[in-house]
Amino acid sequence: MKLCIVSSGDFFSNYGGGQVYVRNIVDDFCRRQEITTIVVSFCERQVFEKKKYNGIDVFSVNNEQTFREVLLKTKPDIVHSNGEKYLSAKLCKELEIPCIVTAHHGGLVCPAGTLLNTDDEICNIPADFSHCLKCYLRHTPTGLFWFPLLKRYSQKRYIKIGKRLKRLPFIPFLSPIGETGLIVSEKIAEWKELADNVTHFIAPSNAIAEALKRNGCPKSKISVIPHGIPQQHHIPSSPFSVLRSPFIKFYYVGRINYVKGIHILLKAFSSIEDPNIELHLIGGAGNNAEQRYMKRLQRQYRKDTRIIWHGKLPLEQMNEAIKDYHCLIHPAIYLEVFGLNISEALSQHKYVIATRCGGSEMQIHNENEGILVNPNNPEELKDAMIHYINSPKHSTAEVERIETHIQNLIKLYFQTTKEK
Repeated sequence: MKLCIVSSGDFFSNYGGGQVYVRNIVDDFCRRQEITTIVVSFCERQVFEKKKYNGIDVFSVNNEQTFREVLLKTKPDIVHSNGEKYLSAKLCKELEIPCIVTAHHGGLVCPAGTLLNTDDEICNIPADFSHCLKCYLRHTPTGLFWFPLLKRYSQKRYIKIGKRLKRLPFIPFLSPIGETGLIVSEKIAEWKELADNVTHFIAPSNAIAEALKRNGCPKSKISVIPHGIPQQHHIPSSPFSVLRSPFIKFYYVGRINYVKGIHILLKAFSSIEDPNIELHLIGGAGNNAEQRYMKRLQRQYRKDTRIIWHGKLPLEQMNEAIKDYHCLIHPAIYLEVFGLNISEALSQHKYVIATRCGGSEMQIHNENEGILVNPNNPEELKDAMIHYINSPKHSTAEVERIETHIQNLIKLYFQTTKEK
């Protein structure tokens, strides 16, 4: 079988769980004889080129035409898309190639991208224009100010105005507000087209599977396959080593942005008056909004010397960086489809305190493995951290290994090509 894996962004980058996941599965496929693998890395900023990675071809494409040419030239039996999903599904249907899409984030069905409503609650209703308009306007300057008026405006007229504005040069404030209706309607239409074109969806958690079904995807098109991770090299030498540490070292790994709940984490941690604890934040900001968010939090908590900002670290340095930390905090307030950092921590027997954000419930089942708290609740998170400080322990959770995950993928690949 010849498999084409489409990466989320630049394959050679390790920014974000999607890229790390793709690199993990490609590394395992490189060692297998029954599958011939190629990678397509779609990034508009790149020029078209072909590179080698562990003996396999990696094609960097920058538009639909070059993507189509690679598929025509390589003739894969199946495409597993982890990025550029709408285009992958469209081209695969055109070329009659089975296409499997992994739902890495809620943006497949949520025009605003996070399945987080304006009350900072995980959204559990189907996407439609009236529901999604407010959420999208929330991320637009002055958007919520105009929402009471815009929600009463004719949807057809609003979309028509958006089409006209799109043809004009950008006008500050007016263009973003005026085009929102068009964008929301286009994103909802995109999802419907994707659901029609895709052969099968992989849902890493039950939560995202339910979101896909809630938005019209047939249950028969969805397989729940939790992510697997490679064997971690660092395992604590003693399950009781944490008890001998003079400090309790909490840590966070991931992007520094609002939906990850860093503001909730910092509020909870800073309210604990204990000089013998630390909070280590590993991760960076990927855009201007995230930079502003991070700098605001750094200013707000600058006097708390127990909070240490490490910035983004290369993937190969991560195990060494966290080896002496004790407890991972995963404070996401949106639908976190899986949470690879949770699996990585659990595989090293580190305790995890996580919000009930979708992916965490697939990995933590009792207090011997970790603690689950409600999202967007600093008091509950604080209580969980104090509980750990008073009774530190290692996790006993078992994690899905990459080898098992790959076997499940291969089974689905062969099943899908046979059905096609």
